[in-house]
Amino acid sequence: MVRSQLAQDLVDIFQEALDASHAGKAVESRLQVSSGAIRAGRRAIALDRVERVGIVAVGKAAPAMAEAVPDAIKDKMTFGVIVTKKGYERPVDGFEIREGGHPVPDRSSLRAADEVVELVSELGEEDLLLVLISGGASALLTSPVPAVGLNDTITLTEMMLESGMDIASMNMVRSHLSRVKGGRLAVSAAPASVLTLALSDVVGDKLPAIGGGPTVADPSRYRDAIAALKKAQILDAVPESVREYLEAGNRGEIPESPKPGDPRLSRAFAAVVGGPKTLLRAAARSARAKGLRVRCATKPIEGPIVDLVEKYMARAGSMVRSGTGREVFVAVGEPTVEIAHELRGQKGREKLGKGGRSQHMALLMAQAMAGDEHMAFLSAGTDGTDGLTEAAGGIVDGNTMKEAEAAEVDIADALARFDSNTALGKIGARLETGPTDTNVTDLHLLAVEGKTAARRKK
Repeated sequence: MVRSQLAQDLVDIFQEALDASHAGKAVESRLQVSSGAIRAGRRAIALDRVERVGIVAVGKAAPAMAEAVPDAIKDKMTFGVIVTKKGYERPVDGFEIREGGHPVPDRSSLRAADEVVELVSELGEEDLLLVLISGGASALLTSPVPAVGLNDTITLTEMMLESGMDIASMNMVRSHLSRVKGGRLAVSAAPASVLTLALSDVVGDKLPAIGGGPTVADPSRYRDAIAALKKAQILDAVPESVREYLEAGNRGEIPESPKPGDPRLSRAFAAVVGGPKTLLRAAARSARAKGLRVRCATKPIEGPIVDLVEKYMARAGSMVRSGTGREVFVAVGEPTVEIAHELRGQKGREKLGKGGRSQHMALLMAQAMAGDEHMAFLSAGTDGTDGLTEAAGGIVDGNTMKEAEAAEVDIADALARFDSNTALGKIGARLETGPTDTNVTDLHLLAVEGKTAARRKK
């Protein structure tokens, strides 16, 4: 793909926003040791009263978060474990690395969770458990209740992903089927103090939704999990063990997850250190520095991506007609993709292509803006991976469809089979960053060159 200047600017903005959202920087800004105390926001813990420190970092940004922990805290570390996605691991002094499956958990996710639970259970009243959470933790740290087991948990996860459920709803369901989510990891660590720093990748920065909230109270109930599966129209199709367990919980036969005010969480404190707002502000700053006029979305993007295309094109048309020059619309969030019913399940997946929501969105926008050389669009995940691919997302402009035609790439077929990764790769329109050391939701950048700017170039 021969990128227009407008498209290249969007790639540069994305990279600069990633750099500003680095997980290590987020931890450094909120976790400090001063005047003999560990300080995290409004929380202060006297260092000389802490006998031992255990550190658990889980998520795709776990290595960067662990690396940023002050040395004064690491000096008291009795164990340090990093659980991250395969391919995202890197050595961090003093820490052992464990890999897990993502976005679908696997047996390594289960082994990692069991090891973490065993370690934190050994902590005492004078000890501190420091938990560093980032996106991906829900799958990476998986310990299903025995009645459900790993195989049915894998099937459930695949079904929720294919149905287009948002991450908050998925994690609400998971928290009721897990031995570590929904505050249960903090219960395992009691009576130790628990300090959690979370890098948010969810709309609203709600702690129970970040990584399944392993160390915070879970306000949802079994009936909410059942309602979420029913809304996604998969309640009757999920494994029988899942349905039976949730229904038993709803009847009061199984204890609920720890709720706000639970005394077992009285020594647990959690704070969000960064998230989508950080990304939005960083992208806006970068765009202004490049001379683009910036418009920011007033709320996070969510819901089906097919609904976004018409809205984005209407906005682009308005921006072009305004004649104010080069402009960019910046939005953050996690929209959803619902896989066609005929492509679900084991047999359907054999026909399913390779892609993710950001790449699929890029292809839809390429179709919509075809032939308009004054537009460009970027959609990408800040963790560096989109779906089950090694690409972060896609970058397209008004010439993308023409390039696809010249390369004999059938965009309509790619969209129908959810094969965006293959299609974008053939025309050089994939964004590939590798591990980014952050995970603060998706970034959408829609840029136009207004009539005034276009006339100046002639």
